[in-house]
Amino acid sequence: MNERERLIASLVLEPVDRVPVVSHLQTATVDLMDATGCYWPEANRNAKQMLTLAMAANKVAGLESVKVPFDVALDPTAFGVQTGNEALDRPPSVMRTIISSIDDVDRLQVPNPHRDGRPPVVLEALRILDDMQLTIPIFGGVIAPFMLAGQMRGEEKAIMDVMLDPELMKGLLDKCAEWGAIYAAAQVDAGADVIALIDATASGTILSPEQYKEFALPFQRRVVNAIHAKGAPVILHICGDTATNFDLMMSTGADGISVDQSMDMRWVKERTAGRCAAVGNVSPTTTLLFGSPEDVTRSCRDIIAAGTDVLAPGCGFAPRTPLANMKAMTDPAARADPDHTAKLVGPPRRIGAPSLNKWG
Repeated sequence: MNERERLIASLVLEPVDRVPVVSHLQTATVDLMDATGCYWPEANRNAKQMLTLAMAANKVAGLESVKVPFDVALDPTAFGVQTGNEALDRPPSVMRTIISSIDDVDRLQVPNPHRDGRPPVVLEALRILDDMQLTIPIFGGVIAPFMLAGQMRGEEKAIMDVMLDPELMKGLLDKCAEWGAIYAAAQVDAGADVIALIDATASGTILSPEQYKEFALPFQRRVVNAIHAKGAPVILHICGDTATNFDLMMSTGADGISVDQSMDMRWVKERTAGRCAAVGNVSPTTTLLFGSPEDVTRSCRDIIAAGTDVLAPGCGFAPRTPLANMKAMTDPAARADPDHTAKLVGPPRRIGAPSLNKWG
């Protein structure tokens, strides 16, 4: 069983020989930049530098995957959003929003991922990675509609729109979902094996279950369905405490639910068992950035013992994460549960099977 086969099997709840160790989120670190000679910000704009730096997470650090792109400010550039404020150890961020009124939403055109902004760089990197005929899985990434709407409208305004201007928000979300579906499909066509659907803002501390059901769920489902139509699995990642919206997250149909370090993996596994894969959740700060290799090993063992189906950081690697800690995460010593397959509950899922409804 190679690395790609192991990850796909884990996501569809088929038996595996051991837990895969991947990162479906940001993997670039300063140590890996030094190892490759490929540095931010250029590696965010040049396809060959992007894929070289991304591959270092496997070749140098030992992760069993490769992920492009690195930053979450890439999708809005396709709509014309200005990004900047980046440095060697700081990814780009949104500098100026573009939606001030419902008229702006009406005028907004859904971009072409092959032409607009920085997405063409990602697609080129994916095509080159695909031509390399790797045995490790290739991750693509798409910003989920609610987060993308906040990047174009302004996060605080978008949250207020949920309550005060739902018509504007739903119009914007509709175009964000259309973009996500188109861009994700283009990534699969270019060579991505798995798509990470990423949202830093739709946690239970921001959206109530009723708000999530109205302003996040239907739009996430559209993107998930488009990815499944291409035959690829999806991992949905939402930052923060997602307990109150967890069943709704599973009802998107995502094959894996990724949680950050604020969530208890045993609690997560109890709810995902037989429905979808649990993904996570080594702390990228307390453990990977500030801890020792021994701390990383201990955390990985605890998370595997708690039942994770896919071992991964709870969010993207911080750029100053020590290489020794990345290597500790992928060291065989961190894998303490050879009987992991016995923990799988329920029948294997087909990619695209409705996870919550089928076994709920």
